[in-house]
Amino acid sequence: MKQVNPWFLDDLMSPISGLADDDDAVIYYRQKNVDSEEKFRAIIREKFVVYYYALDEQKQEKAKLALSFYLSKPEFNFESVFDACLPPFDPPKDARDFFVWLWEELFPGENYVISDLKSYKIVPDIYEPNRPTKKRP
Repeated sequence: MKQVNPWFLDDLMSPISGLADDDDAVIYYRQKNVDSEEKFRAIIREKFVVYYYALDEQKQEKAKLALSFYLSKPEFNFESVFDACLPPFDPPKDARDFFVWLWEELFPGENYVISDLKSYKIVPDIYEPNRPTKKRP
């Protein structure tokens, strides 16, 4: 059985996590008037793509799997994931759209759908995203 850790989805939000408490960040994004797909995608390209590709290969794989897994679950509450990271701007009307755009910007042309979700086991280890990974030979 394959394992997926939901905390890697939260980790993907690191570039904007906690910025709701940063007055300068709130002002900066308010001035950007983040209210359209184009503007959300610009932020994703500016902040998230760089962050993702700075992760080591194992963390990239786990984050990609978590994003794919949860995008494949139609009932998943993406708004709670978005809001929990305390971003400096509101999510799009449907918060799931932000994560779809994140997928599309990180993995252009790739399909995120996992057809057999039952073959995955959710293993929520909050510390795993922050643990050093072992280098592969």
